[in-house]
Amino acid sequence: MFFSGLLSRRQMAGLLLILTFACTVIPPAAARALLTEGDLGLSLSHLTRIGLALFLLMAGTGSLALAAVTLPDPVRQELSAGWQTRTTRWLPWLAAGWVAVVASLLAWYPLAGIPHVPDELSYIFQAKYLATGALFLPATPDPQAFPCPYTLVLDDRWFAAMLSGWGFVLAIGYWLGVPWLVNPILAGAAVLIIHQLVRRLYSRNIADGTVVLLALSPWLLFMSANFLPHTTSLLLLSLGLLGIYRARDDGSLLWAAIAGLAFGAMLHVRALEAAVAVVGAMGVWFAHGRKKIRLAALAAAALPGLFMVLLLLAYNRTLLGNPFEAPVNRYFDLTVRPGANRIGFGKDIGFGWDGLHVLPGHGLVDVVFNSNQNLYMLHFEQFGWAGGSLLLVLLLFLLGKWRRDACMWVVLFAQWAAMSLYWFSGGPDYGARYWYLMILPCAVLTIRGALELDTLAKARLGRGLAGGRIWFFIAAATLIGTVQVTVWRALDKYPNYRGMRPDMRALSREQNFGRSLVFVQGSALPGYSSAFYLNPPRYDREFARTYSGPIYAFDRGPESRELLRNYYKDRPLWIVRTWPIVKNRLVVVAGPVAPGEPVPSSAEALQSKEVDDLEERRF
Repeated sequence: MFFSGLLSRRQMAGLLLILTFACTVIPPAAARALLTEGDLGLSLSHLTRIGLALFLLMAGTGSLALAAVTLPDPVRQELSAGWQTRTTRWLPWLAAGWVAVVASLLAWYPLAGIPHVPDELSYIFQAKYLATGALFLPATPDPQAFPCPYTLVLDDRWFAAMLSGWGFVLAIGYWLGVPWLVNPILAGAAVLIIHQLVRRLYSRNIADGTVVLLALSPWLLFMSANFLPHTTSLLLLSLGLLGIYRARDDGSLLWAAIAGLAFGAMLHVRALEAAVAVVGAMGVWFAHGRKKIRLAALAAAALPGLFMVLLLLAYNRTLLGNPFEAPVNRYFDLTVRPGANRIGFGKDIGFGWDGLHVLPGHGLVDVVFNSNQNLYMLHFEQFGWAGGSLLLVLLLFLLGKWRRDACMWVVLFAQWAAMSLYWFSGGPDYGARYWYLMILPCAVLTIRGALELDTLAKARLGRGLAGGRIWFFIAAATLIGTVQVTVWRALDKYPNYRGMRPDMRALSREQNFGRSLVFVQGSALPGYSSAFYLNPPRYDREFARTYSGPIYAFDRGPESRELLRNYYKDRPLWIVRTWPIVKNRLVVVAGPVAPGEPVPSSAEALQSKEVDDLEERRF
């Protein structure tokens, strides 16, 4: 391999050891069988898959390295000259624009502008009512007819249990009528801020390389196209770090206030990430001696941060009556068991999801396997490299070049340590999303690793053989990975992901539901959930009287149906059924049924033969 001549045996052994751990996911079932029953069968079977994955990883790395080594000098010189003469002023703007445009296209085509995971449904529900100026909704006559994940009905108040920061940001998108554009725009803004941050910490060259890598990251592009809060968290982290450095070095009170506001706002988006960011930022500030500790700037950062903390406490008190209890914890206390969602270790933590966990509760074994799951996804999806996206980050770490990159290493390892305290790995949705803030240090450390490796190669292999070839390796791996992973995700993985389809939206236009009450029969998730996100921002009778669109309810049977028909008296009724035998597509069972008219008996039970007879009405 190209790298074997540049690393010592110990460094190569360390690299192979980490790659072995990262190259495949260790199935919880195999680990559980080994740890609880001493069964080696599944574990040995999995070892063969690890060996195959490692071989493919080595082959991919070797192929790219071979292409770099054999690159003709005239081509290498031309590519190098093209990068050196780039228009540096516009490059970050081009990268940001590329991210915003591509993420917008991904949000609308493969993701269809709809939610796909339960968290997104809850955030959309929250954003809609926040856009009307309400912190909660009055409960409907039958709350179970409007099932939405992670929502609570307490004392006739109905609200999302999620933190409200992202909900308020997404509400702007609903207020403007383009909610699917919010994350793409925020991602573009994050790229610009990251460029400023990295340029201040390092140089324009490293900043340019970092934003180019981020702009071509399949992981970043798809995370910027969904309805989850992680893009907002990345934007606030980058803005907060930039503010800290400018306040520390320049004494800027404005940037100190921006930093305090950004980290305080993170508390409303992803609280654990905010706590880690604040501790890390304070460490950065205080680690540079007394001369850098500017009391006025510290006060300017603390005041808006404290205001955001008080705002969070006031929000909790408004919803729950207890400022120190988070709604999401109350939700899991009621639906799972008290304390199931807390931070730390214990046998009573977590939800007992066997498909994602090795042993009951949360302990050091779970930390190892959660790390394995996230490391695998990060290694594969961040840049889509055939040699693994973490290759140069690992090389930089093994070369021992840590001091200059202390801030990035702190962000990376602090994120891992904090998320190791939490029982849930984040699951397989949209990559290692609970590790998403690592994308910033990983991109920077990749460029730094390339610089160090390029210097080492020139010293050991000679400028003629080494000069510029590391950069060709990165460019080839990134372009190939971006195309392959992004296209695969867009055409195969994410269309209709988790059974969530845009069919109800299209059926509504086709049948002209208009101002009606539509009951959805079948499963609550994904069947009814594929309609719930289309509901109005409010459900009370007064609002419904002036709302011109349909209201979608989950059909729980005749009693629930009549209760809601009486509540929404002036709306005609439709009944739509999802059928697993036709891949959760839709069958119009009845409608329109005028107010007061009886529901057809055929709406109560359909046999599979009748579904075939209704093929023309199936959408």
